[in-house]
Amino acid sequence: MRRLLLAATAALLALTGVAAAATGSTATVSDTAERVGPIEQPVLLVSDSAWLGIKTYGAKDALMGVDHVMDLASCRRRVVGSCRNYDGHVPITLNAELEAHGGHFHTLVVATGYNDSDHNFRSDVDTIIRRARSLGYERVVWLTLRENVSYSSPGSLGFAQVFRNNNAALRDIVDAGTYPELVIADWATYSRDTPAWFASDGIHLRGDGPWAAADYISRKLAHLDGRTCPLPPMPDGPMPDPCPDPDDGFPAVDLDGLYPIGEPNPTAGFHMEWEGSGAWPADPWWA
Repeated sequence: MRRLLLAATAALLALTGVAAAATGSTATVSDTAERVGPIEQPVLLVSDSAWLGIKTYGAKDALMGVDHVMDLASCRRRVVGSCRNYDGHVPITLNAELEAHGGHFHTLVVATGYNDSDHNFRSDVDTIIRRARSLGYERVVWLTLRENVSYSSPGSLGFAQVFRNNNAALRDIVDAGTYPELVIADWATYSRDTPAWFASDGIHLRGDGPWAAADYISRKLAHLDGRTCPLPPMPDGPMPDPCPDPDDGFPAVDLDGLYPIGEPNPTAGFHMEWEGSGAWPADPWWA
């Protein structure tokens, strides 16, 4: 079923793209979304260990619809020096990752923050936005942090109340309009009632969680770009076009129907730090 769904989707998008090209008209946002192949709005997603499960459990191919690079590292912090994980490694910060990757991206996705305090959150946002602007980024998508958690970071800088404080500050910053390119992806609310997606600490992805995270950000980016959703919410369902915002009560996604959760997975593997991308625009490994 998954193979047929992906093949049918690709065929439909290819036919639509050919028809648009035949008119000789200037491409619109919709035309760009209907094209098979890389979307010309490449994405850099930077996370701490919370989303490392996307690689560990082999869900990286579930990030679909857009060219992207994921840079996931245990103990990463935003701007101040990262913490040392249990194998002794200290990853570079989100701010340093921006500089290291250079000016090749349109959108930054910030999934980092569980190892940071709330004392310097606003200045960290300012630092990251200014660095992104200097590198030519046009959009910064900042994930809210899960609040109903037991996690406490090394040094006890990050814990549930800190995450609540930072989420409130993030909403205030967006509401103030200081940074027009800053967009909230409300992962905290989206995942609030799904404890089975996480380890007992409430932040690290487990079970269906890695697939849910990759699926969520794929749909969020498709919505922001005005594109068709990469997949329907269920195998036999319609393909939403344009993709609705998953933060606005998007219908429940049938993760087990869309993805090979629990099956032997050639892309799974444990890492303390991993940089790479999913298969897009090629087919995922299970297709």
